[in-house]
Amino acid sequence: MQTSPLFLVRYEDHSRELNRIIQAEQHQGRATMVWNQVQGFTLYHDSKIYPLSEKNDSVFKNPKDAVRFIINRVQTKVVYILEDFHHFLGDKNAVHADVGEIRALIKEIARSFYEREEKVYLFVPPSYELPDELVSFFDLTYAAEKNKTEFLQKYGTLLTEKKYLEKSKPVIGAENQIERVVQILSQMETNNPLLVGNPGVGKTAIVEGFARALHTGDVPLGLHGKLLYLVSLNTLVAGTKYRGDFEQRLEGLIKEVQENKNRIIVFIDEIHTLLGVGAAEGAIGAVDSLKPVLARGEFPCIGATTFDGAKLMLKDPALSRRFKKIQIKEATPEETFIILKGISKSLETHHKLTIEDRALMAAVYLSEDHIPDEYFPGKAIALVDAAAAYCSMKKIDTVRESDIAMEVERMGVMS
Repeated sequence: MQTSPLFLVRYEDHSRELNRIIQAEQHQGRATMVWNQVQGFTLYHDSKIYPLSEKNDSVFKNPKDAVRFIINRVQTKVVYILEDFHHFLGDKNAVHADVGEIRALIKEIARSFYEREEKVYLFVPPSYELPDELVSFFDLTYAAEKNKTEFLQKYGTLLTEKKYLEKSKPVIGAENQIERVVQILSQMETNNPLLVGNPGVGKTAIVEGFARALHTGDVPLGLHGKLLYLVSLNTLVAGTKYRGDFEQRLEGLIKEVQENKNRIIVFIDEIHTLLGVGAAEGAIGAVDSLKPVLARGEFPCIGATTFDGAKLMLKDPALSRRFKKIQIKEATPEETFIILKGISKSLETHHKLTIEDRALMAAVYLSEDHIPDEYFPGKAIALVDAAAAYCSMKKIDTVRESDIAMEVERMGVMS
């Protein structure tokens, strides 16, 4: 089924949503033309803003003429955003004199744009409801009826938030795994990826890489505008005092995701624990309520677990069928060095010092020799991070090979 070129966007934070879509489209090589009745059309292209005008400025500020302009001017690599256009469309209960003509023009956009490259986003407030006659003409991916995410905001971490991404390390060498996550999430059935691998092999880093792709819009159209939340058992259990507290939190979270399933994906680390597989009976067993919503496709999620956790999940066939496994292998020493090189700038910025390449190489071979019970690249990254923290504390401005060796000694693992 072909996707509609018309998108309804219900915003809670207008500026944030506007900037997010402009950035996402720019990442895809498309310019954005934003329309409102005060300014007419404004072009956003290559991080620059160009107000547009004609001899008769009302041509751009009249909503009917603005829509006719969009229909008649065939553009490539352009998307349109119509701000607060609900005033002119009317809703289920309110109409005005020009509503019939404007609705007809909007329908014409939907019909004519199927063979064109442009898209049109209509920005509306959260409470707005489309007239019944227009619903079938719109893609409602961005228009969840309820945008309240109280439990997710309280017990989850928004991985697609710009502030989070700015603090996270770059993801190196995981392009194939991220692509596989995107592919599985885009499937019609069995569309919950399950990352399986030993601790430290980079499962969370892969999800963070996917979060960055969501943020920039470097994903298929069906995933555009999605928010990715990290949820863990620890955050749900923390602070519970009375019987039923955990169940109440979990049920609230499940309900929120169900209500926003078209715009939210949940990442659950150590998912076998949260699902209660193999756990003792009691409060944690209440998460059985999560299984049916997973089965109905009402809880879009990415899971991560160890090989032992995956074996536990296999004991529940009804559950394991809802996930498609992606095995995450341990990086080789050579791959680990490349990863360390890729993230070294982030570590240097955080610790306010420089890290020599020889120190990175030392972290690889020393962690391989002296930390055999942990896995690449995690153990090498942790070693460099710890050595850099020590150097920063001692006001040493460069991390050298000897600093890595001394950190191994401080860890008490040097034989």
